[in-house]
Amino acid sequence: MKLEHVRIEFRCAEGALRRVLGVTEARAFSVRSMQMGSDGDRAVMTLALEPRDESRKVDTLLRQLTRLQEVEATIRLTNAPPVAEVAHAACA
Repeated sequence: MKLEHVRIEFRCAEGALRRVLGVTEARAFSVRSMQMGSDGDRAVMTLALEPRDESRKVDTLLRQLTRLQEVEATIRLTNAPPVAEVAHAACA
């Protein structure tokens, strides 16, 4: 299946990241890559997502994420460069 690239901007609050990722997973998307930055008050996250089945639409997921209190913006990134999936991550 094709990877979808999205950008999510949200206010930093206790549990905000967990809620964003929880909704993403509950809506049947797997996170294949994630980059995130924060200035203490706000965070920006870029995700490469893979739907678990072809009936899942990223636009629907983004609408659901905007319903979270902390989420300020969601953007579907078109023409995003390919993101390499890491097969095995090293554990410390």
